[in-house]
Amino acid sequence: MRNDLMLPFHEHITALMRELELTSRLLRDLYDLLPMYKIRVHITLYYLNVILPCLAKTLRDMMIYIDNNQLSLPSQWTLMNERLGDQGGIPLVHRFFLYNEFVVQVIRLLSRCL
Repeated sequence: MRNDLMLPFHEHITALMRELELTSRLLRDLYDLLPMYKIRVHITLYYLNVILPCLAKTLRDMMIYIDNNQLSLPSQWTLMNERLGDQGGIPLVHRFFLYNEFVVQVIRLLSRCL
């Protein structure tokens, strides 16, 4: 999408892509840590049950716009960014920043010293 859109969109799309990649890395890191901290997994499950459905819903909502071939790419991006940014008054990229911070805290909770 970024390659096909005009230059003004690149900065926002790049920022969102960075946050999405970080989300992916953090979730993989968390998955890798779970076997090492088996005793504390139950502590983190509550928090994961809070964040993962929210993250999944945001990704599903994004795919509604991305998979819509009836809209031009600029319209897909603009509508997705505006409508999802209107939810809670937080721009889409900031929403992923918050998700990532939450997952970082879950990782810290899991791996902290007892």
